[in-house]
Amino acid sequence: MVRKHETEALVVGAGPVGLLAALVLAERGVHVEVIDEEWRTTARSYALALHPRTLELLDEVGLASELVAQGHRIDRVVFYDGESRRAEVSLTDLSAPFPFVLVMPQKALEGVLEQRLEKRKVRVRWNHRLADLALGGENPVATIEGLAKESTGYSVATTIWVVESETVTTSRFVVGADGHRSGVRRALGTGFDSWGESELYAVFEFHADAPDLDEVRVVLDGGTTNVLWPLGGGRFRWSFQVETSTIDVDRPDKSRLAVQVGKQAYPYLGRADLVALIERRAPWFQGSIGDLDWSVAVQFERRLAGSFGQDGVWLAGDAAHLATPVGVHSMNLGLSEAHDLAEAIVDVLRHGATETPLEDYGRRGRETWLALFAAEEGGVEAPKAEAWVAERAGRIVSCLPATGDDLARLARQVGLTVP
Repeated sequence: MVRKHETEALVVGAGPVGLLAALVLAERGVHVEVIDEEWRTTARSYALALHPRTLELLDEVGLASELVAQGHRIDRVVFYDGESRRAEVSLTDLSAPFPFVLVMPQKALEGVLEQRLEKRKVRVRWNHRLADLALGGENPVATIEGLAKESTGYSVATTIWVVESETVTTSRFVVGADGHRSGVRRALGTGFDSWGESELYAVFEFHADAPDLDEVRVVLDGGTTNVLWPLGGGRFRWSFQVETSTIDVDRPDKSRLAVQVGKQAYPYLGRADLVALIERRAPWFQGSIGDLDWSVAVQFERRLAGSFGQDGVWLAGDAAHLATPVGVHSMNLGLSEAHDLAEAIVDVLRHGATETPLEDYGRRGRETWLALFAAEEGGVEAPKAEAWVAERAGRIVSCLPATGDDLARLARQVGLTVP
């Protein structure tokens, strides 16, 4: 039996971006529903750092203090060339309420957001996927399938996901925060253009007896970008950019040790791979490697949607853009977009605004990303930079954990000018 109902806003995707959009809407009195195809929040993720501006946004909904108490503070970004420390950027120089980057697992951020939503009587409908989104009418109409596990009857215990229910939901607004394979973006029919070549990273989270750090260390080794994130409590993450030819990313099923992240599998990398990469690229890291928490090889792309939306359907986060992982721009700009999009929807629903706030949101979103991509591709001036920094200007800017005016201020510390 197909159930039908209506709501004011439907958020597709319960990652940080979708949860924040839903929370801002709920705090403003909008009736909102959230669905996600997964059965729970993510156990592993690549996004791990909150920018200063993001912490301001989270403070607006009363969550910053709780998050800061759980996370690990980063005050500096330091750039290395082999063993040599070549440049340093201080986040504490920012004129901001939170002049630092906060490192914490994505699942912890999602947990805090989901708990606050539940206090607003909004519960995520896990195991619910967007099967269809019909546009062109007065309001978007979403067909939502509820999923359940069902035993198959084989001699070895096996379960599969099956469709258990179907709901047709008419919503004044739909927020597509459903990631890079966004069904909402496909329904809009907008492109998802590539900007530059993809990059392959070997990512390791591990324990080590090295001292905890209050700085991120970026190694620009030849043409590769590599970053060490301290996670606190003797835990670290190394992300090494590697050649595609060195790892078979297309066939993780060749190994029994494929790693699952969400519904995607990635090649497993072992402790020996981590030790070898550290010896070649970061010989200054002297900590003894302990247990690996997890490790994968994963490809990252730069992509941008041709449009952030129209009428009652709008995109935010990875549904609208992708970026390489070092500066953690995609999630942080996505959280900013979630806030701005929710506020624009409130203006229309509660304050009688026309569609102009939404159109402005879409225009600003694309302009922000076009400017960031242009800077990464060489649109950075280096009038006061040392030669080593000037030669790597675009790469350095892409690693700075900030956007907008904050990005420009940080870049100026090393003599770079971001338009």
